[in-house]
Amino acid sequence: MPMTFTTQEIDRWTVRIARHRAPNRPTVILTNALPQSIRCWESHWDALAVHFDLLAVDLPGFGLSSGSEDVMRPSAQATFLKTLMDKHHIDKAFLVGPDIGVPVVLWFAAHHPERVLGLNIYDGPGIWPPDFSDTLRQVSQSKLVRWLGTLPLIRGQFMAQNFQVATSGGYQRHDPSPQAKVEYQQIAYDKTKNAFALAFLGSYAQELPLLQAKLPSIHSPVLITWGAKDEFVPPSNAQKLHALLPKSEVTIFEDAGHFSHEDAGPAWLERFLTFTTKLHHDALSTTTTANA
Repeated sequence: MPMTFTTQEIDRWTVRIARHRAPNRPTVILTNALPQSIRCWESHWDALAVHFDLLAVDLPGFGLSSGSEDVMRPSAQATFLKTLMDKHHIDKAFLVGPDIGVPVVLWFAAHHPERVLGLNIYDGPGIWPPDFSDTLRQVSQSKLVRWLGTLPLIRGQFMAQNFQVATSGGYQRHDPSPQAKVEYQQIAYDKTKNAFALAFLGSYAQELPLLQAKLPSIHSPVLITWGAKDEFVPPSNAQKLHALLPKSEVTIFEDAGHFSHEDAGPAWLERFLTFTTKLHHDALSTTTTANA
């Protein structure tokens, strides 16, 4: 069953989603990476649909969703996730945050723990300063670099680099579908999306220290997976997050790059299913015991 994309008006934004309804199964909410979209879930969608009620969303300002300057920070995106869950009448869910989704779902778990069954985070920042590639470090820490990124010549270089990362540079093995490549090109060369991405990365200096202070208070189970060959947000970040998150476990995929859930393929799927199945079983056992 291929992904079917629709749009929905939520707050002030037109948001692109994909939905597979399975009311008697646990819900998984899938977010997008930068500079990609929820097309990054194409290769796992059918397999996930066998086990879960699914909702994939291009976060506001990313992918093919509209956005605004004031939502381009993890805290605001976490507030949006709560609104999204309310809109879809989802009480609790497993939340999956790749790349820029990492600080978003961690922020959500820190402030709305009652809505979280568990988290899977990977290939993105959750501490300050994160271990970043030189380019990401400069963009996230320097207002001058972000301003230069708005100038036509430098912006064009950023856009070309983003497209290359989205379609080949972020991978060791996986090759995105032709439809995904067309979509990623559209996103990478969109001036508004480029400005939104710079704003989001620029928010890290203010928001990640606040998030890092909250990590020890997150008692939701967290599966940290990572690509061993992630050149942009290296796996040292996984170990630092693991040290701060009380109920976390780590799996590193040896032959995977930055978009590790696609690169690792069946290995990521097996690990995610093992994690979520155990948590779902434990939750059912607890409920049965409480009702006895």
